[in-house]
Amino acid sequence: MPITSVILDYGCVLSLVPTPADFEPLRKVIGVDPAAFKETYWRYRDAYDLDALDAAAYWQEFGRDVGRNFSPAHIHKLAAMDCEIWGKPNLVLVEWVRLLRGRGLKTAVISNISRSLGDHLRRTSKWVGLCNHICFSGELGIMKPNPAIYHACLEGLGETAPQALFIDDREPNIKAARALGIEGIVFHSTEQLQTDLEPYGLAESLAEAKSRAR
Repeated sequence: MPITSVILDYGCVLSLVPTPADFEPLRKVIGVDPAAFKETYWRYRDAYDLDALDAAAYWQEFGRDVGRNFSPAHIHKLAAMDCEIWGKPNLVLVEWVRLLRGRGLKTAVISNISRSLGDHLRRTSKWVGLCNHICFSGELGIMKPNPAIYHACLEGLGETAPQALFIDDREPNIKAARALGIEGIVFHSTEQLQTDLEPYGLAESLAEAKSRAR
């Protein structure tokens, strides 16, 4: 069955991979050493991405663990800075999504991100309007690799599993998709993705997107 829908992860696929330098302004505002910042940042991230913790609760937990007491204004600033870290699109893949839509394919996003970041992206990112359907974990209360989030995406697209190709930077998420009958590619780089797209007849469109995004 030919691929008629392409589903992409957002973080580190449709968005650029944040560098350590990208996190530095946030770390300095909080005022903790790099090791403590990194450990604490990720400690509650799954709960944040599932909306079990909202932005205020996430940063309150963060502050408690590092001995900081954040005011509401401070939390608002931290949340905004965090969104900026993750808000940088991969322009080649955004252009690819645009080309796919123009050629009649459906596109979607499945991403484990907080409701706060999801709201930010819906307000500020033009690529959102290129997608037929979006599944953000913070909005649904389920996250990859839970099969339910893949089913929700397929239902929103009106597609069956064999019609869809899923691209994600984490192998467990791809394995979960494949277990449902969805084709999957683990993303490492745009160059690798172009090679891996050849069996699906989509490599040429990504090459064109690379040329247009220069």
